[in-house]
Amino acid sequence: MPPRGKDDARLKLLYELEALQDDLSTQWLDQSLPDDWSGLDWHAPVAPHRTRVTLRLDSDMLRWFRKLGPGYQARLNQVLRIYWMALVAGHIKGFPSDDTVPRLLIEARRIREENAARRGETL
Repeated sequence: MPPRGKDDARLKLLYELEALQDDLSTQWLDQSLPDDWSGLDWHAPVAPHRTRVTLRLDSDMLRWFRKLGPGYQARLNQVLRIYWMALVAGHIKGFPSDDTVPRLLIEARRIREENAARRGETL
């Protein structure tokens, strides 16, 4: 069905772009990850080190996470991790002039060059 107006067209465009992005991501992941990685965390799980903290949360947020059932603290951690990974990957910014990604890329390149130099390679 063709779009009826500008808003309808915009929504359809966003839907199509999201579907395309999902397809491209799935294809890329399917072609990029080794088959041996399937179930890797099940065969050899690695539990990250956990640190006990006292954290003050808004009552409504805590209530919502608790309603999700057992494991709500792990889900809180997962939400924080996803946000952090999105920052590091450059998908979102922590603040308007956030330059986290360039700093991380510069540091990664420096480390890669140091390792290559130790091995006698050039990049």
